[in-house]
Amino acid sequence: MFAGLPGIGVGTLFYVLIAIWMPLREIAFVVQGRSSLARWRLIGTQLLFAAGIIVSVALADRLLLWMLGGSGTGGVGPAHWISQSLGAKAPESFMAAPIAASLVLLAAVLAAVQFGRLTIAVMQGRPRDPRTIELVPEDSSLVDGA
Repeated sequence: MFAGLPGIGVGTLFYVLIAIWMPLREIAFVVQGRSSLARWRLIGTQLLFAAGIIVSVALADRLLLWMLGGSGTGGVGPAHWISQSLGAKAPESFMAAPIAASLVLLAAVLAAVQFGRLTIAVMQGRPRDPRTIELVPEDSSLVDGA
C-alpha cells in the first residue's frame, strides 16, 4: 500500500461515495414530502467538499506524475507495475492502484459489517431492520450502574 498519499484512503473514498449518494437518497424524501431546503443545503455543502477532494486528488496525481518526469507515453505508476491490463487502461495515473486497493478494502469492510449484522440478527431471532433495535438493555441495572 502507498501510505502517505492523502485523499485516497478508505475513509475519504467512503465520504465521497456517501456525498454522491446523498442527493439520490434525498429524492425519496422529496417524494414522501419529508425533504427541506436545509437538507438540500447540507447536501450541496457535502457535494462541494467531495468535488474538492476529487479535484485535489486529480491535481495531485498530475503533479506527482509531472514531478517524476512521466509525460505522455509510458506509465510510471503502480497500476502499470501491478498489472499490464490495469496499466493499459490508466497508463498515466499514479494513483490508480492505491484507489483500486481502497475500493476493494472498502467493499470488504462494508460486506463484513453487513454479514455481522445479519449474523447477530439471525442468532438473536430479531428483525434485521436497524430502526427496531432496542437502545436500552432489558436489564436496567446495566444502565443504572447497580
